[in-house]
Amino acid sequence: MRGGCTGARGARVAAWFVLGWAAGLAAEGSKIVRPTDRAALAGSDVEVIAIAPAGTLELDGTAVAASEPFPNVLHATVKAGPGEHTLALVWGGGRTEVRFFVGDKAPEGFRPYVAHPPRAGAACTQCHGLSRRGRFRFVGGCFDCHQEEAFANTHSHPAHVLRECGMCHNAHGSTAEAHLTLPKEAACKQCHN
Repeated sequence: MRGGCTGARGARVAAWFVLGWAAGLAAEGSKIVRPTDRAALAGSDVEVIAIAPAGTLELDGTAVAASEPFPNVLHATVKAGPGEHTLALVWGGGRTEVRFFVGDKAPEGFRPYVAHPPRAGAACTQCHGLSRRGRFRFVGGCFDCHQEEAFANTHSHPAHVLRECGMCHNAHGSTAEAHLTLPKEAACKQCHN
């Protein structure tokens, strides 16, 4: 009776499975963090933050020079003239795009973008750090700027229950009220049925 894959063939199948799984994880975490899709921006200097393994950026089909301040984190400031633009993040396993508008009188469907943290030049390390394994991660600090006492006025749970602010809020900025990533009802349903 033949069993599952064994020997060299089994090792190859297992390696392909692991590589496929790892590529899926990489793609899952690859995203453009700033600006958000359908953002309307007033100024022509657009700050871009994206996350992808060996990623590159393109603005309207043209490569954008970006620094990599942390592993797999891309940062750039691009000049974008008035009008609609497409920002793309490209990496070995895929591509994702956001559209944004620069200038007055944004077309329907574009909403004003509010950057967070609101002060220009805020360092990534205010909220992020490197793990012992060299991975870029959120280390907290929301209440370094936000008042924990006011938390109960807008949330149905105490702060210690909702440890991961990023489940509901885009900490890099958004077009939604309170930087919500989902409507409030949908955000609550991430944990509640």
